[in-house]
Amino acid sequence: MSVGSAVAEGRGDRNNDAPMPPIGNDDTLRPDTSPCDRRPSTDPAVLGAPAKQALRLQLPADPIAPSVARNRVRHWLTGSCWPPGQQEDIVLAVSEAVSNAVEHAYRDDQLPEVVDITGEVEAVPGGQRRVTVIVRDHGRWRAPPIDDDNRRRGIPLMRACVDTVTIGQPDDNRAGTAVVLRSRVVPSLRRALGALDDDTDPT
Repeated sequence: MSVGSAVAEGRGDRNNDAPMPPIGNDDTLRPDTSPCDRRPSTDPAVLGAPAKQALRLQLPADPIAPSVARNRVRHWLTGSCWPPGQQEDIVLAVSEAVSNAVEHAYRDDQLPEVVDITGEVEAVPGGQRRVTVIVRDHGRWRAPPIDDDNRRRGIPLMRACVDTVTIGQPDDNRAGTAVVLRSRVVPSLRRALGALDDDTDPT
């Protein structure tokens, strides 16, 4: 069982009924479909591509943001045929990072109270791939406090869900905090689709 699945069994989602913003691109998948449900492509260019598209998302820093982030990241990972167990771990790590940004980043009403989420799938040696998701706020940089129980729990949880967690100032040296989440590696899209084809082949 993944870390995300185990936590989900013990903790309710208070925002399950929150409305989703429109996704608004031509690659949008219906909730009951994904590329993994379709016949695997034989086009080498498609099979060799690490990801169909990157994730770009900006959310207002309010209590609904973690719920929307979970849904959008899950949708994006499903579109990349990410294994369900690791998918939920990534979703949980992103949710924790967004929650921290919403709760702790902004103290000045003059700042743009938004949370940016970007994600990319990258190929790694050995026919594998991994996801890198960056959760960035535009508040004032503060190192994680040692006496905040919520953040002391949230950061270890993120680290349990993904391969590495890096917290620091954004690369552009502007205001805010960036949390970089790098997932554990999984088989390449070619291998994922090939395994699916083997599972559905009656012979």
